[in-house]
Amino acid sequence: MSLLDRTILTYFLRAWLIGFVSLLSLYIVIDLFNKFDEFLEAAEGNFHNMLLVIGTYYSYQLVLIFDRLSGVLIVLAAMFTIAWMQRNNELLCLLSAGISARRVVRPILLGSFLVLGVSLINRELIMPQLMDKLMRPATDPRGELPCRAYGAFEPNGILISGQEALRRYQLVYHLTVTIPERIAGSLQHIRAREARYIPPSSDYYSGGWLLIDTTPRILPGNWHSPVLEIIDPGKFFLRTERVDFQLITRPPGWFQYASTYTIFLELQRPETVGLSILAVQFHLRLTMPILAFIMTAIGISLLLRDHQRNVFLNSGICLVVGFALFGMHHLCRHLGEHDYLGAVEAAWLPVFLFGPLAIGLWDAIRT
Repeated sequence: MSLLDRTILTYFLRAWLIGFVSLLSLYIVIDLFNKFDEFLEAAEGNFHNMLLVIGTYYSYQLVLIFDRLSGVLIVLAAMFTIAWMQRNNELLCLLSAGISARRVVRPILLGSFLVLGVSLINRELIMPQLMDKLMRPATDPRGELPCRAYGAFEPNGILISGQEALRRYQLVYHLTVTIPERIAGSLQHIRAREARYIPPSSDYYSGGWLLIDTTPRILPGNWHSPVLEIIDPGKFFLRTERVDFQLITRPPGWFQYASTYTIFLELQRPETVGLSILAVQFHLRLTMPILAFIMTAIGISLLLRDHQRNVFLNSGICLVVGFALFGMHHLCRHLGEHDYLGAVEAAWLPVFLFGPLAIGLWDAIRT
């Protein structure tokens, strides 16, 4: 890598870092004021504990904020790098020396690929590992307060749902199990005052739910299914293949923190609900890096198409086009999630609309 490449790449990374720190600080300050009462409640009025709670909460949220801002900041950093070089007449000197404009922006494209790569690693590897912590509210940084429980289907058709849960003990209150006729011979409803999930292990009663204080307290006399066994009157064990504690307590927007492969596997399950939203999210994962690169190419092309034009005017035009692209992206996503567009059309339509524009503008760069 030449000295020119290292210099321009340093400009780009510095601009990205300044933009990220600035937006991150702004977000934390605003969000901190909105959640101050929640942090105070979680710390039980102790100032030292509140600092620990705030630090823990935003240390995990940093991963999510990076994912949300990385695409936009790539575009802003590329535009700022070109505008800064124009402002200092560095670009004019390079062009006068016979270096083409496309050669000048090569390090910027390299920096964009590097940031996109880090963003993909964060999205696919780091965020899924921290999913549980990212979904916790500010009032429950350690997962000790009750959370809402939801419902989920087993592959064999058994419906398991609850009302409230404790993450720390993997305990669900007022659990309801609905067993279909093809398993029980007749439709069976079982309610448990509380149910504890026991992860799979070498123990006999593991890989399922221990139901306590159930209604009814005994099983029918002709019961032969190994899925549900009676331990004592009012105490059953339900073996599950898919529905664990994490699944029954994950909120509707869980897929925002999951990996693309996890979403793909979820789409293959016939018992999955909300297939339209999941399908749109899956295709958006494929198109987001492409859209970020398209917007970067459009921004660079507009800045270099007429580098004699006022730098602020060029930057304003780039921002307008950027707002149009991301506005189209959010509109198509909304239409796809509400079944007005197919999942493929909702995710790929902005690429098909703005991709040819990016190619045309890039070809029109004055060299």
